Amino acid sequence: MKRIAIIGGGASGMIAALAAAEAGASVVVLEHNDKPGKKLAATGNGRCNLGNSYLDADCYRGGDSAFLTEVFRNCSPEQVRGFLSKHGLSLKEKNGYFYPRSEQARSVIDFFTARLTALKVSFLTGCEVTDITFDGKCYTVSYQQKDRKASETVVADSVILATGGLAGNNLGAGPFGYEAAKCFGHSVTPLFPALVQLVTEDKHKKTLSGVRSEATVTLTCKSGGRETKKCESGEVLFTDYGISGIAVMQLSRYAGEAFLNSGSASLSIDFLPELSEAELLADMKERRVSSNGLTVEQGLTSMLQRNLLYVILLRSAVDPESHFSKLSDDKLKMLCTEMKQFKLPVMGTKDFASAQVTAGGINLCEVCPDSMESRFQKGLYITGELLDVDGTCGGYNLQFAFATGILAGLAAAGREMRS
Repeated sequence: MKRIAIIGGGASGMIAALAAAEAGASVVVLEHNDKPGKKLAATGNGRCNLGNSYLDADCYRGGDSAFLTEVFRNCSPEQVRGFLSKHGLSLKEKNGYFYPRSEQARSVIDFFTARLTALKVSFLTGCEVTDITFDGKCYTVSYQQKDRKASETVVADSVILATGGLAGNNLGAGPFGYEAAKCFGHSVTPLFPALVQLVTEDKHKKTLSGVRSEATVTLTCKSGGRETKKCESGEVLFTDYGISGIAVMQLSRYAGEAFLNSGSASLSIDFLPELSEAELLADMKERRVSSNGLTVEQGLTSMLQRNLLYVILLRSAVDPESHFSKLSDDKLKMLCTEMKQFKLPVMGTKDFASAQVTAGGINLCEVCPDSMESRFQKGLYITGELLDVDGTCGGYNLQFAFATGILAGLAAAGREMRS
């Protein structure tokens, strides 16, 4: 019987344990937290968006896209969902997004722990893995439990590194997985937060804090003499430190990458993407004609949220209390520009504690995409967020964690993925 030690009881670690134990292996999971799945419990605002029916190269960033193609050829999103459903996790789809039928992340954790317990998987929780060594035949994993001083060991034929990345370090994330991989010859690309809020500078920050709006956001990054632009649409949320919302989160990794390379980044926000600037100007002129003694603020009150409109007026040097009918064409054009091209300099990103995922990681060329086995160390497998892959919002990171976990669990147990 194959003996497998899995370091990390998150999404990829638990699904790897399920795949390996079902294939007949003896499995032990070593988890830093007091309970497995702590980060999983926070995903999807507690609803656990665990996959997506849409799959394209743009859904993932990081290293070689050919690696991702091969991973999903060996364990497709449909196969991941089939694996979960076969073992009893009820799923539901909403607009291409997959959730547990309960729409509670807690039920996914309960699903895994119940199945793994039934398969006699051992859990060592509240323990710090301190070392992993290989003597040419087997691995020795050294660990120390929080309530004990003495170090203990687990002997295994294979080790699966499923520790996750640095994102959510307030939930127990840490650098051990990267350090362990380095000890076996692996290299790690620079790490930085992704799917994270942006820190911006604006003198009206306090007035804008709390404002939500649908918008199209363009991020311009300058680094190494090159300028790149990325665009996303969705909700934006102004905060006391800067800006958040799904459109901003999707773009954040590019800003982080630019700052990592001593570059700069800025945002341009279009609050009325359904109108061209010419159409917006024509609409504003019509409003001016029919303003009937209204102030500028009163005449435009239905167009944008009140505080946002107020700031746009101030940015355009327009007195909110001035008569709309007397506003010049030049001032109308300035207002249109502010509504369509609201500029914000980006000063940085929030830290790993705020991030949903880690960008960067273990080089993909050093891992076999059909099994997740190290190309340098036989019997060592690497999964999920540790790898140089970060997905966009929409269940893509869990989808990747599950696929790589299944492949690693089966390979470590001496099995292959069945179609």
